[in-house]
Amino acid sequence: MRNRLARLLLALVLVATLLPVTPAFAASTSRSQALAYKKHSLGLTGVPNARDLGGYQTKDGRTIQFGKLFRTGELTDMTAADKKKLVKKYHLVKDIDFRSARNILTDGKDPELAGVAYSHYPYSSMKNLLFTTEGLDIGADLLEELIREDYRGDLLGTYFMEGYQQMYLTEDGIAMFRGFFKELLDADGGAVLWHCVSGKDRTGNATMLLLTVLGVDKETIIEDFLLTNDYLAPDRKQTYERVLDLTGSKRIAKDIASKDGVERRWIEESYKTIETYYGSIDNFLKKVIGLTAKDIKKLQKAYLTPAK
Repeated sequence: MRNRLARLLLALVLVATLLPVTPAFAASTSRSQALAYKKHSLGLTGVPNARDLGGYQTKDGRTIQFGKLFRTGELTDMTAADKKKLVKKYHLVKDIDFRSARNILTDGKDPELAGVAYSHYPYSSMKNLLFTTEGLDIGADLLEELIREDYRGDLLGTYFMEGYQQMYLTEDGIAMFRGFFKELLDADGGAVLWHCVSGKDRTGNATMLLLTVLGVDKETIIEDFLLTNDYLAPDRKQTYERVLDLTGSKRIAKDIASKDGVERRWIEESYKTIETYYGSIDNFLKKVIGLTAKDIKKLQKAYLTPAK
């Protein structure tokens, strides 16, 4: 039954995916969220969920420099102005792509940026849970069948949590994180951008690890992770309304719309997985990823301003 529901739900996800992407920002639910959005937004018209990590404080009173560390969604629709901003204003030196080969085949390669070194560290293990689409026919009959199956919600949330676990337990997940830190260390303090498709799952977990290395506290890291929900709010609202129109089910619409956002429990699952299998994030970073104390000090020196 669960596998059957999974296939039907995936078909509905794909229907929702056909919706046009809306890059504009919908109003946040609080003034603090709106200020956080404005503070960290890169202001790239054609790049979803594009953020500057600058401004976050570390536990010892230092601050991440602005204009150095960028987390974003895919770059395939970036405008000429976006390219100019990254190259001329921020002097970007690294573009790190976490997308799978299938993502790139579907959405296209990253555009070439003058003076920017491109690297590709694909993570594809989540495809076994959610993103395998071969052999699925999408149509009204599947939507009707899904409703008849008495779907009770949260199937996508379960899949994402399992996918987050796999990032820390599979070879390609570990390779992605190792590659990420290799490029950061090689950048010698230059501006670095990393991305997947929506800039929330693969990118969100890589960002969590980097912020940990830089000394940011866990709650701030989770707040940054959840800020995705503000940046992708228009997409989530549009998906919800479209699926509600197709199915008449608020429960199904809410679950499908979750693909355009994140939940706290997802990143908490990452923390839990690391602690369960490796003892601590520190152990994971040093013993699995291979970061040395010297590497960590180098990154902190490169991207943090001194404490006041």
